[in-house]
Amino acid sequence: MNAKESLLNSLTEEMRAETLSLASMFSLTEQMELELVKNQADLMLFDMPSLADLINLNEILILDNGQRRNAFLSMMRKTMMEIEKSEIDYSSFPTYRAERGAISVIDDDSQLGFGRCPCPIDGEKTRCCKLTTLDVITQCAFSCSYCSVQAFYDRMRIKAVSNLREKLDALDIDDSVWHIGTGQASDSLFLGDDHGTLSDLAYFSEKHPNIMIELKSKAYRTDVFKRKYPRNMVFTWSLNAPTVIEKEERGTASLIKRLECAAAARDNGSLVGFHIHPMVHFKGWEDEYSALAREIEKRFSPGDILMISSGTLIFTKENLRFIREKGVKTRVLQMEKTLTAGKYSYPFEIRKEMFSHLFSSFSKDFISQIFTYLCLEDPALWLPVLGREYSSDKQFESDMRRSYFEKINSV
Repeated sequence: MNAKESLLNSLTEEMRAETLSLASMFSLTEQMELELVKNQADLMLFDMPSLADLINLNEILILDNGQRRNAFLSMMRKTMMEIEKSEIDYSSFPTYRAERGAISVIDDDSQLGFGRCPCPIDGEKTRCCKLTTLDVITQCAFSCSYCSVQAFYDRMRIKAVSNLREKLDALDIDDSVWHIGTGQASDSLFLGDDHGTLSDLAYFSEKHPNIMIELKSKAYRTDVFKRKYPRNMVFTWSLNAPTVIEKEERGTASLIKRLECAAAARDNGSLVGFHIHPMVHFKGWEDEYSALAREIEKRFSPGDILMISSGTLIFTKENLRFIREKGVKTRVLQMEKTLTAGKYSYPFEIRKEMFSHLFSSFSKDFISQIFTYLCLEDPALWLPVLGREYSSDKQFESDMRRSYFEKINSV
């Protein structure tokens, strides 16, 4: 099934009929039909009226036959551009619950191996920390609208690696492996230690004091902090504005619950970190992200926090297709999509404005004592946003490593 047919099938029966009628009415080519279907799919996701309701078709139909197609395409593109250039308004957007059937958790007997951070591979077009990934759990039970994890694994099964301790012992580790992330293919804390995953990672961390294990989560699992962990096993949370959490990160813990869980980790002797990612450009974003920064500063001291990073919405063509075909209501695609390093994101100036606003919302004394960085972002953003820049990924990785282990070894 090609892209157009897949997207047509994701539309409601009424919208599908309307789309086919418009394509026929204006004698659209195959490529034009695909553009039309993508726009209709986006409007359905945005919970907005369809193109037939947004465009005055009568103005087009009174034109000569030879002018109608171009007039329709022009009106369609103008309408979609106006929608995409406007800030997302969540005030009229319903709060949708995560709707998924029963998910089973099974043991995974497959081999365990290292992966790499999903930065663009075509040169240093984004500044990359060269994170090593380790998928000890795959698939996620949360339903964040912008996430594509569910596209890569069986939607109804979460797999936890069996015999994890033995497989960790068998890993081939060289000097390049120093920062391992476990939250790329799942949520690191969703299962807690129900399958011994955290206990085995603690064993591995203690065995390899020169390696930092980072667990990344949007969950509230304070029960996992009833035991101590090695200092080089760091717990981090992905944070966002409360409106984005409510409208787009379905099934996840609230902002306050995530911060409470991070405080439990801190009180248990662990370092914590925060990834304010993906930032979304919506009406009221300035106030909510400023309040988020103040909440972090109120609850934590700089010595508690290993890192604070940020990034924004980034999509590949495959991500966009998956979100559209999934058909779950969302407004994350309501954005002016510019191509950067092979991926689609906000225009440069919007990203610069959002990141600058976020980091300036922290007091200078507080944020200066924490390692900050931008994830999957244009290197040209670093100096105006963070006041520093790196000439290469290698230099960035070296500085991150130095900063992390200075704080890890400070006790």
